[in-house]
Amino acid sequence: MPTIKRTEITIETRQAVVIRRHGSLVQSWCGRCQAPAGLIRLEEAALAGVSLQAICRQMEADRLHLVEVADGLNYICLNSLLK
Repeated sequence: MPTIKRTEITIETRQAVVIRRHGSLVQSWCGRCQAPAGLIRLEEAALAGVSLQAICRQMEADRLHLVEVADGLNYICLNSLLK
């Protein structure tokens, strides 16, 4: 009986998003993390290819932290986003 050769190939992919807009990243305190964190505007995360509906579902599931800064804008905590 002939021997059957089997080749298995594993491909790993990684994705990086670079946002180069002035003022898109803010350093502040995240009350949920209880730590300093980088914050990205909610609209900037949506521009990175994530729909606002998906972001809202993640926030409702307590996976993303929403932080409102003194300027009245909503930001997402990068600590929670990168977990």
